[in-house]
Amino acid sequence: MQRIVIRPRIQRWILVVLFTVWGLLGLTYFTSGDVVAERNWFGLGLGVVLVVSGVLGIWRALRMGVVIDAAGVRVRGFDSRDVVTPWHAVQAVDCEQVDTRAGQPLYAPVLRLADGPVPVKALGSYSRDDAERKTAELRAFLPA
Repeated sequence: MQRIVIRPRIQRWILVVLFTVWGLLGLTYFTSGDVVAERNWFGLGLGVVLVVSGVLGIWRALRMGVVIDAAGVRVRGFDSRDVVTPWHAVQAVDCEQVDTRAGQPLYAPVLRLADGPVPVKALGSYSRDDAERKTAELRAFLPA
């Protein structure tokens, strides 16, 4: 079974740019030399926190997406832990409207579990055809 990784295109790169600027802002504390020379501990600490959080934000943004493999469906969000749904727990995969954004319906695959439906909003699309295509890809991974 081949592993498929689907990543958000625009959101991912916007977050990478924002956290790069954030990390570079932290580096500016060290470029003037005053913070280090005067041993300004608050400035040093702030600079280190900004650089580390910038690198961490870039790493999280680049990891975002949905991983579909033999184990199941793993949704990697930016601000949360990975959510893994194993294939043995999935009863069916359907395409439904899961949300409305700016007055437009958002369609996404929905995993039917014994506990209830789990929408995979990370694979959502405003185009029903695109959402149906992604749903068909998920159905292909379901065990017979």
